[in-house]
Amino acid sequence: MAEILVAVTPVPGHVNPMLAVARHLSENGHSVTFLSGSVFREQVVAAGIRFVSLSGIANFNYKRMDEEFPERAAANEKPGPNALNIDCICTGINPIPDQHEAIQKILFEGRVDLIVTEVWFWGCFPMLLGPREARPPVISLGVIPLIVSSRDVSPFSGPGTGPEGLLRNQQETQDFYKMMQPATARFNEVLRSCGAPDLPEFFFDCAAHLPDRFLALTAEALEYPRNDLKKSIQFIGNLVPKASANAPLPAWWGSLDRTKPVVLVTQGTVANGDVSQLIEPAIEALANEEMTVIVAAGRPDLEVIRLPRGGKPKNTEIEHFLPFGKVLPKVDVFVTNGGFGSINMALSEGVPMVVAGDTEEKVFTSARVAWTETGINLKTGRPTSDQIRSAVLSVLAEGKYKRNAQRLQKEFARYDALRSISDAVNDVLSQKAG
Repeated sequence: MAEILVAVTPVPGHVNPMLAVARHLSENGHSVTFLSGSVFREQVVAAGIRFVSLSGIANFNYKRMDEEFPERAAANEKPGPNALNIDCICTGINPIPDQHEAIQKILFEGRVDLIVTEVWFWGCFPMLLGPREARPPVISLGVIPLIVSSRDVSPFSGPGTGPEGLLRNQQETQDFYKMMQPATARFNEVLRSCGAPDLPEFFFDCAAHLPDRFLALTAEALEYPRNDLKKSIQFIGNLVPKASANAPLPAWWGSLDRTKPVVLVTQGTVANGDVSQLIEPAIEALANEEMTVIVAAGRPDLEVIRLPRGGKPKNTEIEHFLPFGKVLPKVDVFVTNGGFGSINMALSEGVPMVVAGDTEEKVFTSARVAWTETGINLKTGRPTSDQIRSAVLSVLAEGKYKRNAQRLQKEFARYDALRSISDAVNDVLSQKAG
């Protein structure tokens, strides 16, 4: 069987689905090496996968992002173009030389038949921009929304048709390029330092176009329609990590009152340093409502959560971690900061949402929730309690959100992501052998 290198940016939303892929490939008989941050060594080894750590800037600890990238923390105080540029530079662009060096070392030390990576691991770019015969084939997975230029879509406003819509798409795409110029300039500087040429097109486009195959981990129905999408891009549905499926439920789960609506609240696993952004106002907003509120804090120190009037509301349960694969089928509304993986999981279960995220890729994810009318986008990362309460009650009262979420659920059910990945791997390897 093949020798496969899986290369991943060291953050949970990227590692978790890619580890599920690595485990699947290993179970299919391939020899898999997992390259990522040392903070994930134990998790990867426990899955029975050979682990190699990144080094230098690429080996950052997502639990200490604010300390390791103070400029990123400062920029995120005011979400917008500057914050997105700095996030790209800190977590994606500056790590490229160390990522590239790690890949080259693995290639030098032994045979690699295929590299499987993800859309934010840009350390593959120097190799992808070089001679095709000098590298193994590369398959990349889309663990964030598909951000590619199209005549049919504006990165800001979504799909637009007719002469006016197409002109708007073109103009706003150019505005997006200009907005991201600081990151683009830094990208080219870093590529030159690796002996690679400048980007042939916008770097988000390159992330989807340069690999031999690009597999988007979502349903096509959640994405904006594009008639000019490259044939190398394929939608394959989402992945549910085995860790979630096998994790135990809390003791109170067995006595959950299903006569009342169940609301699940999360602020993710990276953008949860400041729980006053979403978790705290959500608890306060729903404290007196006839519903069960479940909070997945995504962090062990639950004592940092300031509770209303000094105590936990009677209708609220707070856990540091919950297996979403088991919990979501019982949930009526999902309140989230817009993490791509959790949005896909919720829609796979037909759960409508309230989204409140404006950092990293979350603004793009939230926009797709609004476009599909599977939930309400609050268009802020710091919603008030009144905004959250009003949105949750609206999602519960207005049937269109549930109907649309169930429509998306049927679309997600059409996919078998792991089978699609196996098919793509086998196809690419057979072409290489030929």
